[in-house]
Amino acid sequence: MSLLRSLGLLLALTGGLFLPEAHAQIESLPRPDSLDTASFGVSVAIGDSIAVVGASGASVCGDDAGAVFVYERRPGPLVTSWSLSARLVPRDCHAKAFFGADVALDGSRILVSAFNSDLVGEGENAAYIFERTARGTWTQAARLTGLSNQQEGLFAAGVALDGDRAVVSTSGNPEGAYNGAAYVFERDAATGAWSRTARLSVQRGTESGVLGRDVALDGNHLAVAASTFFEQEPGSVYVFRYDVAAERWRQDAHLKGIDAFFIKLDLQDSTLIVGEDRAGNDESGAATVYTRDDTTWTRSATLRPSIPYDSGAFGSTVSLQDGRALITGYDEQLGKEINIDRVVYVFQRQTEGSWQERTILDLGTVDFGAGLDQNSQIAIISSVPKTESGTAYIARLPQPK
Repeated sequence: MSLLRSLGLLLALTGGLFLPEAHAQIESLPRPDSLDTASFGVSVAIGDSIAVVGASGASVCGDDAGAVFVYERRPGPLVTSWSLSARLVPRDCHAKAFFGADVALDGSRILVSAFNSDLVGEGENAAYIFERTARGTWTQAARLTGLSNQQEGLFAAGVALDGDRAVVSTSGNPEGAYNGAAYVFERDAATGAWSRTARLSVQRGTESGVLGRDVALDGNHLAVAASTFFEQEPGSVYVFRYDVAAERWRQDAHLKGIDAFFIKLDLQDSTLIVGEDRAGNDESGAATVYTRDDTTWTRSATLRPSIPYDSGAFGSTVSLQDGRALITGYDEQLGKEINIDRVVYVFQRQTEGSWQERTILDLGTVDFGAGLDQNSQIAIISSVPKTESGTAYIARLPQPK
């Protein structure tokens, strides 16, 4: 490992990390004192003044019941201005719920998945919406569920939130027996009640992937992953668009050839980024950017790391905002047979439309970059070891050139 990165790792272990070449400052959020779980950071989200960290394995009302931790930002330049303000658990808190498996944040509203992937029956998981009151406290506003008479896999595999609209996906069947679905919920502004307004699925078979799990939502566009899982064949992504005139959702695109076991997505306006962590003959990975004109989604860019590595898993996690992409992958393998260092690559879209790798965020660990989200010049990035308590970091990102 380079001297600079060795120094960065030493500083990280002593409480803070400054990367001169990255123009980025990284510090860890204060972990709850009572938390003793390796799942802290399994999901993350960040807004203007709120950061959210899921810990689906937290033992609060029972083993693996799960919890979500909310941090609020006081005026100040660094992470030291963030403090833990709330711990969220659902009213029906129970063991093995894995509450916090996925989170989404928009303004003063949080959507949380409680997803137990080991359940035999379907329809037992749920998603929850929490809202911050005028007094600054958080309250559960809704419990969202799917339909019990559908063959679609487990509910609450993935969540997405945009204003008064929420999307919750199911897992489908990883063996390829049937597809999953994405449920759309909307809030009635007059009553504050949330109701199920659409169930989106596809009529095709599962040859190009099983619909479900990761979802991304922005305005009237919704993207749903369709992985092939164990088939070792490329999967796809389905994009749906809400037709305002017809008041219904329509399939807008079927993007094929997506090479990842768990396809990761992010969406902003008419730009979609898709992680392909096993793409390429060397399986070094890629992140593909699609853009929509008036009618059609087209592949506009393929992002790869400046130094790709065999089986580098670039594209394992992705985040997109305002022309900046954060992408998790491996780096500095040093000739080993296993990957030893996972990092987050920062790409910026240039004025002419091309993308440039700006920097690499690196703590020198294999677990960094498990969860990603960004807002303005700030990113939240988690590290989730298998046997130790996880950590969530706040990183200040370089200014666009």
